[in-house]
Amino acid sequence: MPTLRLFAVYLLAAPFGAAGGPLVLVALAIVLLASAAGATDWLLAADGRRVRATRILASNKLSLGGRDLPPLAFGLDPPPAVFETTLQAGTTTTLHYHVKPPRRGDAAFGDVYLRVDGPLGLMRRAFRQRGTAQPVRVYPNLRELRRYDLLVRRGLEARPVGRPVRIAGASTEFERVREYLPDDEFRHINWKATARRGQPMVNQYEAERSQNLVVLLDAGRAMAALAEPPTREDDARDAGLTKLDHALNAALLLAYVASQRGDRVALLAYTDQVRVFVPPQRGRRALLDTVQALYNLSSEPVEPDHGGALDFLAQRNLRRSLVVLFTDLADRESSAALAAHLVRAARQHVVVCVTLGDPNVRRPAMRRPVDAVSLYEKMAAQQLLDDRASVLAELAAHGVLTVDTDADKLNPRLIGTYLELKQRGRV
Repeated sequence: MPTLRLFAVYLLAAPFGAAGGPLVLVALAIVLLASAAGATDWLLAADGRRVRATRILASNKLSLGGRDLPPLAFGLDPPPAVFETTLQAGTTTTLHYHVKPPRRGDAAFGDVYLRVDGPLGLMRRAFRQRGTAQPVRVYPNLRELRRYDLLVRRGLEARPVGRPVRIAGASTEFERVREYLPDDEFRHINWKATARRGQPMVNQYEAERSQNLVVLLDAGRAMAALAEPPTREDDARDAGLTKLDHALNAALLLAYVASQRGDRVALLAYTDQVRVFVPPQRGRRALLDTVQALYNLSSEPVEPDHGGALDFLAQRNLRRSLVVLFTDLADRESSAALAAHLVRAARQHVVVCVTLGDPNVRRPAMRRPVDAVSLYEKMAAQQLLDDRASVLAELAAHGVLTVDTDADKLNPRLIGTYLELKQRGRV
């Protein structure tokens, strides 16, 4: 194909042609010479088929259980549409660019296209490097894992209000003697050590290990709603995440912490049918299998079958487990049905129902009405919030634990709940 340089040469002939007379011959000569030069340039241009292009995907994975630092979050300008380089015969050049996927799941790079300019820059040949298309998996964001891993290794975790709580559990296997903390039970005070040290000392016991943690993920229509946008500038990268995205990230973090504590982790994701099931496993394999199972999970515009999912779980004959369900309380009727299923499951398991607040409902309820329309919106929103609170209260009254919070507070609330259950010996 001709380049802009060749068109510029052709334009030089225009004034001579417009002048008429003998100058037309000058214009014709310019056109003929430019055409001949262009043809020669096209023939002399390197054959792109002799150039081998290879796309190399740089490793940008978090090493689970290793000492690597997590990949840093960054914001970059989009890469240029065309990369330009000079490639001498028999040499190799490398072009680098970064890609920030907008969503997790299966993606693909297309073929590489080469445009080779002739030595005069008048003509350009285009070649398609077939076979360079490459599928790629975009995994959920795991940047939180390293921060929580450091806390777990120190034996500390933050409660929702920021107070530290020890991770040690309530089993009878002695671990060590340490200083008394305000939330320690008096029955664990070691009076002999207290007398020797002159300050309160307590016995610390290891948390019971090898318990089952079962994560249930509702991927129905309500989980496709956007969660509350972040208010902090450094969290802007999370804008636009759905409730399912936040639930999935929190589920992976919970699975990681549980596997670090020696518990077995199972996963069940469902809509109107079971979509994914990962049987109970412990250690690093549990987390890796969970990530592989969830990276391309998406919500579907269907009503979730909570009863079917819990029946599927019951058929696995799991012993008493900690069951954590990520879902949404869409309306009173469906929420009441969900509550009935969870109450039934709570007879055998310790059940935690995790829900994310809906800013589109909360804002109208808090807004001062200025006309009839805004008054109606406020009343409707308040009714939805009252129904939600009623369902949560009913769940709590029947022994189902609840974590109802905003997206930016989900991780500390969830991990704090898990660790407190371990501390009290509930699981």
